[in-house]
Amino acid sequence: MLRAGPIAGAVIPVFAWALTTASALADDSQPRFDYLLNCAGCHRTDATGSEEVPALTQVAPFLATPAGRAYLVRVPGVAQAPLSDERVAALLNWALTEFGGAGEFAPYTAAEVATLRADPLRDPLRERERVKRGQTPFSRE
Repeated sequence: MLRAGPIAGAVIPVFAWALTTASALADDSQPRFDYLLNCAGCHRTDATGSEEVPALTQVAPFLATPAGRAYLVRVPGVAQAPLSDERVAALLNWALTEFGGAGEFAPYTAAEVATLRADPLRDPLRERERVKRGQTPFSRE
């Protein structure tokens, strides 16, 4: 008969915790985790931003136009994030729902993110003003 020693008694609960945590991260908590690691440092954990960094709490109107939708992916922090296109799409969809006040909207797809990330903005502040004024099509700087 096998007996579990003290090491097995400690390892089994840790292993069970790791499986549970990995499973949770594979679900809806991955975008939250990605936000905390890649966005919260500047936009803050509550997405309120600062004097230099815009709040994410009012970005839903950007989804109303193709130029605004593209802008949200082309800003340097998103376009250059060290995440796959799939994870960026999931992060954007989560953040827009969680912080941005977005009701129903067409979720970003990995393919859309890949296309837009290929052309990051060089002057996001100028492009933001163009988008807010409704100038279309947006310029590829």
